[in-house]
Amino acid sequence: MTDLLVSVRDDFEFREAVAAGVGIIDFKEPSRGALAAVDPAIWHSAAQRIAPLAGGTPSIHPSDAGAIANDSAIPTRPLLSAALGEAADWQDVVSQLPRAFHFAKIGPSGIKTLAAMKQLWESASQCIGPTTELVAVAYADSESAQCLAAEQVFQLAAECGFRRCLVDTFSKDGRSSIEHLGYTRLRTLGRIATQASMKWSLAGSIRLTMVDRLVSERVFPDCYAVRGDVCRTDRTSRLCPSRLQPWVDRVSTLHPRSLGPIESR
Repeated sequence: MTDLLVSVRDDFEFREAVAAGVGIIDFKEPSRGALAAVDPAIWHSAAQRIAPLAGGTPSIHPSDAGAIANDSAIPTRPLLSAALGEAADWQDVVSQLPRAFHFAKIGPSGIKTLAAMKQLWESASQCIGPTTELVAVAYADSESAQCLAAEQVFQLAAECGFRRCLVDTFSKDGRSSIEHLGYTRLRTLGRIATQASMKWSLAGSIRLTMVDRLVSERVFPDCYAVRGDVCRTDRTSRLCPSRLQPWVDRVSTLHPRSLGPIESR
């Protein structure tokens, strides 16, 4: 089944996403760029709510202790994801990421060489620890972000043994990843991911009305990652449950179709 990732900015939106049955809930601050981190206290609040799927005890920040003691019952157990910022500033917050988070992402803006990209990943992996998986991020508008092209990032991620990649947009001007890359390049990204047994996510101003066209063009991401299309007006406004639920319902009917054999890792 195809996954749905929804980005939230605070505890209120987090609860709305949980109530809607979103499988992956991502934390980022949309008013400060593509992958800006939220206040780490929000991470810790979420970590207290979600029991880890694979044993262990979620880390609890002292400032959050007992904050949500009566709200432990939730309808689903979503996976937690955190945007840590861009290559220039992720180190400011990474030490505060709770162990209960399953995924972390860092924007590659300003990374212009394969060696620098690999160094960023190695440094980040050492900092986030073994319980959180680093997701490789590519920007569809790589020229605006002054970074490697999406195909280069996906190929390097495959060579480095990544399990997941994400393509997003750096400049939030309304143009989608589809507009920047086109269907042929998106199919290429899917093929790279499939051949490496990587899952890949499509983000970047993706709207629900685009899904059927993507299917007809044989673009089958393993995960759709959305923010603006599930908000009241734009990505910086509040989450809107009546716009969120159609996404949950639609994605539940989708099944990724590989362009070749996939072996699980």
